[in-house]
Amino acid sequence: MNTRIEVYCDESRPELFVRSAAEKDPAHTLIGSLWLPAAERTELKKAIRDLRQRHNAWGEFKWTKVSPNRLDFYLDLVDLFFTSTLRFRCIVVDSGKLDLEKFHNADHELGFYKFYYQLLHQWIAPGAEYDIFCDDKVNRDRKRLETLGQVLRNAKSASQVNNIQAVNSAESVLVQLCDLLLGATQARINGSGNGSQAKAAVLARIERHLGHAIGPTYPSAWKFNVFKIRLTSGGS
Repeated sequence: MNTRIEVYCDESRPELFVRSAAEKDPAHTLIGSLWLPAAERTELKKAIRDLRQRHNAWGEFKWTKVSPNRLDFYLDLVDLFFTSTLRFRCIVVDSGKLDLEKFHNADHELGFYKFYYQLLHQWIAPGAEYDIFCDDKVNRDRKRLETLGQVLRNAKSASQVNNIQAVNSAESVLVQLCDLLLGATQARINGSGNGSQAKAAVLARIERHLGHAIGPTYPSAWKFNVFKIRLTSGGS
């Protein structure tokens, strides 16, 4: 019986794939993913629910909502991630070096999903089955996720990649947990969020677990993988 894996995805600063935005703010765009055995989803969601009850922390949680009055809740979420079988992988794209006209047919949406592919395909293993859930976003081409799924299936024929579907992050605690880890990574990579003591504390907790500052990792990093892609000749 194949191992079944679920993947929950989110993005940070995707607006920087639009040239006009990147010219004003040449920061990094990040796309992140949270990976877990499907058989453990119910237990992990219960653990998050228990933390909500313990801290009376209801409603959507995410990096932008980290605050002093809920700091202990967010620190416990970080501890839960590092003591569970959850894995995190993100791709970091230097928007200032993107050449969408040359490499992506002047289509920022196409370029964005090409990097989504780079995020996912490295961790799709032979003989396993995958269900992928992406934070819902408005696309000009409504078949973007369908196309991404087909490209992954073509590239990973020894694996079973099921349909990739969009989900509302407000209704998915696992997308929200991905957002928290991705937001912290984005803050460290882009040097943002330094004015918030609560966010600084969350960053410190993550880095204490890692044993080093958040930054690009070796491909072999299994638990917390940060892939900073090298753009060649202007953004391929």
